[in-house]
Amino acid sequence: MALAHSYSAVKDFENCPRKYHEVRVLKKFKSQDTTATLYGTAVHSAFEHFIKDRTPLPERFANYKPFVEPLAAFDGDIRCEEKMAIRADFTPCEFFDKDVWFRGIPDYLAISKSGRTARVADYKTGKSSRFADTAQLELMAAMIMLHHPAVDTVKGVLLFVVVGDVIKAEYTRAQLPVILSKWAVRAGAIEAALEAGVWNPRSSALCNFCPVSSCEHHHG
Repeated sequence: MALAHSYSAVKDFENCPRKYHEVRVLKKFKSQDTTATLYGTAVHSAFEHFIKDRTPLPERFANYKPFVEPLAAFDGDIRCEEKMAIRADFTPCEFFDKDVWFRGIPDYLAISKSGRTARVADYKTGKSSRFADTAQLELMAAMIMLHHPAVDTVKGVLLFVVVGDVIKAEYTRAQLPVILSKWAVRAGAIEAALEAGVWNPRSSALCNFCPVSSCEHHHG
């Protein structure tokens, strides 16, 4: 069985292998939408429509306009929710190819007119940026450089719109081998668990939100 990885899938595995296996591999359980996730989905949709066709933001998101206006005004090739994927040999492929290894969908991607620089953004609607993880931008930067060979610099931001915080990171093509090696190791841990058939649960505060009711750590 071949697994297709993503930033969120790797994070799920590292937080709890049992949940990853039950939800993503066996598909016995499904994560349920919450008020927070529905709000995030609505923000993402509003931002996409504003950037693509300048549809005004709904009144409840009006105070987020300073975050999205600079994205829409970028002078270059702007793409929203573009599906990207790569194979295990680090070559780009289509999102649903049978040999896909990693998938990613940046909320916002823009390529400069020169084709040498890319900008990538991910929107966050959490109430804190304390545990911001730029590894998500790192993976997106690698995939962008593989799909766009002329790009040699990727400037990324995590936009924590609710708390008004911006986390920046920048990556160059010289870093690409190290980035890919790092993610190969993280994906390898999942593939080793699949081969061994060992998916031990990991208890944490996240158990409060886990749908795997059969787990001994379930707090439902």
